Amino acid sequence: MEERATRYSILLRFYQRYLSDADTAQFIALVASHYSVGTLERLVVSGDTYSRRASALALGLIGDSRCNPVLGPLLRNNDRKLRLVVDDAMRAIAAREGTAAERQQLELIVRANECGNFEKSIDLTTHLIEHSGGSAEAYHQRSLALFQMDAIEHAIEDCRQALKLNEFHYAAMVGLGHCHLELGDLLESLFWFRRALEVYPDLEPVRVQVRRLERAIQEL
Repeated sequence: MEERATRYSILLRFYQRYLSDADTAQFIALVASHYSVGTLERLVVSGDTYSRRASALALGLIGDSRCNPVLGPLLRNNDRKLRLVVDDAMRAIAAREGTAAERQQLELIVRANECGNFEKSIDLTTHLIEHSGGSAEAYHQRSLALFQMDAIEHAIEDCRQALKLNEFHYAAMVGLGHCHLELGDLLESLFWFRRALEVYPDLEPVRVQVRRLERAIQEL
């Protein structure tokens, strides 16, 4: 018990320092010198409120996709601050997947989607997937472009592939909701929007969509 309390106190000291000075490099160095990923995973599950937030932050900075099964369920934790930290942590982990060249390629894909250049996005993502095997985020980004190009069935396939690689990828669930809504399948659309909310309750636009769909289905 004493050793566990010491671990908590050291981590919390690092965390408080980070909240004060926002020195990410120093926080990473301090945490990495005192904690293994496995220890942080245990703390994020069984620690007190602040230890869990600190551990989630640390895992987002030094962990990899193998942490997703531990972090993912915490997206629906009662502590809203922890949910936000975990969401940021999983995004940070996803952004570090692959080689430097693959990460740079994914950045180009995201930018192409943001600029509405969907054909370029599809071409870049297909090349990335063929040469690297693809990540959940790569499939998700291609699904967004395919949806905009009215290739709905292919977008659904990519959303499902994203979920095979990361079962907590709630954005892919939202994507499936929109795809099935576009196809006129209200029940399937409602299922996926609800599923996204089950994984991450802080999706207020999705909650609004769920209420609209529930009313529309009742009126059929």
